[in-house]
Amino acid sequence: MQGTLKIEDLMTASINNILVSRLRFMGDVILTTPLLAALRKACPQAHIGYLAESPYAELLRDHPHVDEVFTLTRGGGAAAARLVRALRRVRWDAAIDLFGNPRSALLLFLSGARLRIGGDYRGRRWLYTHRISDDGVRRSAIDYHLRYLSPLGIVAGERTTHIHVSGAAAAAARALLAGMGYDVDGVIVGLHPGATWPAKRWHAERFAALADRLADEGLQVLFTLGPGETERIDTILGMTRHAFVRPQILPLRSLAAVLQQLTVFVSNDCGPLHLAPAVGTRTVGIFGPGEPDIWFPYEEAAGHRLVHHTLDCSRCHRDFCETMACMSAITVEDVWQQIHAALKR
Repeated sequence: MQGTLKIEDLMTASINNILVSRLRFMGDVILTTPLLAALRKACPQAHIGYLAESPYAELLRDHPHVDEVFTLTRGGGAAAARLVRALRRVRWDAAIDLFGNPRSALLLFLSGARLRIGGDYRGRRWLYTHRISDDGVRRSAIDYHLRYLSPLGIVAGERTTHIHVSGAAAAAARALLAGMGYDVDGVIVGLHPGATWPAKRWHAERFAALADRLADEGLQVLFTLGPGETERIDTILGMTRHAFVRPQILPLRSLAAVLQQLTVFVSNDCGPLHLAPAVGTRTVGIFGPGEPDIWFPYEEAAGHRLVHHTLDCSRCHRDFCETMACMSAITVEDVWQQIHAALKR
């Protein structure tokens, strides 16, 4: 870590404005929320801003540790110029770039923040006053982000993610579910069969078999989906013996409120997997080629469960795979058992 500004010149007691940026994606933004909590605890007097791309920025509106949200939208030079002007209206004492691509580094530099913390990346490290180098230690995504507090002398203790759901949003979610025929006071198990990359999607026929098995037990099943996943949902529904409600794509804030009403949520390695724990819902994560020690930092004590088998080809990071061996190793029984372990919590 290097810098031209001495941290003694900017102690936390004198930090009145802090800008945090993680431009994308849903899960990544959610995994920065423990850092926001640590900032609020260390600097209760500070005005905390957050810069993210649309639609992910919407998740942080009304967040208890975020006072102002700045949204990066597509729109060319004019939109970017408006964003920079909005950022520069605040006299930022410190800014933390948790994304570290050229655009985020430049935006934090243009914000005018006196102290700028970012990764030690070639080609843009000079845009930061304090740089966080890769020390080679394997960490969860939450702990990776929390390292960026070290130039401020802040040590975080809490590692729980949080996305705020208002009372009005919760009531709207309950009304939506009731209108779809669900008993909102009963047990509802959510299933999310989608994911951005095919290699992270557990087999469609196994999601269908799992849904039928849960329904056979009298449990309510709610499927959720994201953009571009309608065909996959239709395929799964066509494989089931029971008639399940065909889901609809929801705005992120509405999805957060719906997930909060569920008893347990089962998801592949994707954004909604992180949204459910952040609203307090017990979550079962299905992991194939990913790295659960990094991307599933959720405690069993809170009711969360992981389904993952380590194979010789594990942690391959592939987006596409011909064999899908890691996903094939996960049986319906494996996931069913973890759902019931979560329910017993």
